[in-house]
Amino acid sequence: MSDEYRMEPAGDAFIVIDPWGERLVDVFPTEEAAKEEIERCKREDALFETASLLVEISEEVLMQKFGVDRKTAQYWVSSATGG
Repeated sequence: MSDEYRMEPAGDAFIVIDPWGERLVDVFPTEEAAKEEIERCKREDALFETASLLVEISEEVLMQKFGVDRKTAQYWVSSATGG
């Protein structure tokens, strides 16, 4: 399985396939539109990965600073972010 997004022709349009082999929500009328969607998806993936890392680091800091377990640290990070 590839770890990259890819596009495939679908008649006179294009579909974008994610790295997990699932078709994305939309069909795109042009190859350029499909490429733009792939770039948007890659940016969103990077944003998610960075945010997840920041949350993980925040939890670790709370665990070390206050001597709490991960569940407690997760609760406080979630509370602080409106979760």
